Amino acid sequence: MSTQRMREGDSPILIVGGFASSARQYEPLRAILADVSGRPVSIAPIGRLDWLGVVASDSYGALLGILDRAVRAALAAPAAQRVTLVAHSAGGVLARIYLGDQPYGPRRLCYGGHRRVAALVTLGTPHTAVGEGRQGGLNQIAYVQRAYPGAYWPAVRYVSVIGKGILGAADGPPPARVAWQSYRLLGVEGAQWGDGVVPLESGLLAGSRQLVIPGLRHDDRPGQPWYGSSPAIVRAWWERAVDIA
Repeated sequence: MSTQRMREGDSPILIVGGFASSARQYEPLRAILADVSGRPVSIAPIGRLDWLGVVASDSYGALLGILDRAVRAALAAPAAQRVTLVAHSAGGVLARIYLGDQPYGPRRLCYGGHRRVAALVTLGTPHTAVGEGRQGGLNQIAYVQRAYPGAYWPAVRYVSVIGKGILGAADGPPPARVAWQSYRLLGVEGAQWGDGVVPLESGLLAGSRQLVIPGLRHDDRPGQPWYGSSPAIVRAWWERAVDIA
């Protein structure tokens, strides 16, 4: 049974996956979040091939169309007016572009998603980067920071969640070395804490409600807790999102 009853005015939840992910891998998170929140939860049908298209095009244009259709499908539920987006990793960058009202990319796309989104909860999203380039989605991060810095839309509740699971170290064990390289890609310093892919300083969006959860890793791997590992972990960041004491 859900820990919360559905209330009038509660928004349906749409999960937006991260780079190179498939919708299927977020099914465990969907089930837990539905139980914890008491709300209908769906997953944007963005697949690995869709993400691979980003590598070729250096654009989130095709993904924005998929996300917009998923948002409108979620809003087809009775009494639904706006949706809550729960976005993992690069999915949070995609969601921030979707909220925007400025033409994006060569096709000059504009979805104005801020009118349909009540809240954006990001899990391990790289919100900032010091440079630009095709590697690691740096160009998309740079774009959204220029166009819509921080918690840009006043009517949208922003919540940024980041795990404090790995301290990057250039000469440490393999997970620490990988973290050091990833942190360096996004920031100046690799020897800092983060979730193994995104450092704390990048994962916390300026102006948002912020939450650092000790021990969490970036993605779902055996024996490593991540943002969707258990009801207790999901409840921790969801309660931050909805202001439950």
